[in-house]
Amino acid sequence: MELTEAIRQRRSTREYSKEPIDKQYIIDMIECARLAPSAANRQPWYFVVLENEKKNKVAQIMQAQLNATTHVLDSKDSATHAYNATSSVKGSIQVIEQTPILILVFRERKEDWLEGDYLSIGCAVEHMCLKATELGLGTLWIRDVVYTRDKIAEAIGYNTMELVTGLAVGKSIEYPYERHKKGLDEIMTWL
Repeated sequence: MELTEAIRQRRSTREYSKEPIDKQYIIDMIECARLAPSAANRQPWYFVVLENEKKNKVAQIMQAQLNATTHVLDSKDSATHAYNATSSVKGSIQVIEQTPILILVFRERKEDWLEGDYLSIGCAVEHMCLKATELGLGTLWIRDVVYTRDKIAEAIGYNTMELVTGLAVGKSIEYPYERHKKGLDEIMTWL
């Protein structure tokens, strides 16, 4: 598959089969992430691949936080909306429980590199998503782990690092429709 075709076919997948994923596919995806550009070539990423009980523990931590903050979530006062992504968190929990693989992406805790590291990690995750598409796998980039990042990091033994994001990986049992994308005339000016 050519790169442009992988870009066109990539979708956010929310329904996965329980079929196990070949370990080499995950290694190939992380190899692509490793080759991503990064600010000052810092390569700030560290990947932890979770399956089975370890993966489900992440969903349990997120669910416990969601249960504990339901009264805040239902509040109309945006100032008290600390955990403000009810619908996306619920969906992310369901995906994590369903998918065979969850890749967590961590970074060293260096505040002076925060923005550069986040941008670099974003590029690395996109490399993984495109490789997964080429391999015939579905992915969902999961931001919602940030709401419980410290508890998740502690539970899996990486509490000295900052959890940045997660990526669900599996065989898709859906083919999400193509979402509307803005046209070039809406997103670009050439001066």
